[in-house]
Amino acid sequence: MELEEMVAIQLEAIEVILNHILYIRGVYPAQIFKKRRVYNTPVFIVAFPALSSYLANVLKTVQQHLRKNTAQFRMEITIYGNESDHMESYFLEMQRIQADPAEDQYLMEYEQQLRTALYKFADRVKHLPKLDQNAKFKVRIHTTQAAFTELSHDAQYQEFPWLQSNGSPLQLKQQQQKFSLLPLSRVDKVGLRMEAHIHN
Repeated sequence: MELEEMVAIQLEAIEVILNHILYIRGVYPAQIFKKRRVYNTPVFIVAFPALSSYLANVLKTVQQHLRKNTAQFRMEITIYGNESDHMESYFLEMQRIQADPAEDQYLMEYEQQLRTALYKFADRVKHLPKLDQNAKFKVRIHTTQAAFTELSHDAQYQEFPWLQSNGSPLQLKQQQQKFSLLPLSRVDKVGLRMEAHIHN
């Protein structure tokens, strides 16, 4: 399988998971999502233009990391009320692995793992309290200093710049109290190992 094909498959999975989090947790009204069928299961994708554009730019950056064959990076989706009011964080830990071209040639196991991850997520979060109406979200990408420097000097990202974070609400919360870590699922097909976790 060619690198571009692998990246496209991996990026679609990340897009679906990101949208799934926003939909299932009710960060936005259900009316701004449209139903699609992916991995033989119904998923909901944002259809509101401004939000779609933001997510597309986030995914464009993730795509760059995948193309550059970044060995390991982490994507954090934080839901919060205000900058100091952290509610939940969702982490996608991504690590490049050696793919066997003959293994799972038709992506059956890959799709099954992702379908399982989506159902597990919905099941795990249904017991969490409903979010406040003022809930917002932000996306952070945890990567190396070298990757950040390269990204910040790339002309194609000047219209959607990434800023270096001085610490997240989760880090502040960790200093004050304990938090729970709920493993969702692990996908290790198509040259990418991806593990999903919830911190709340």
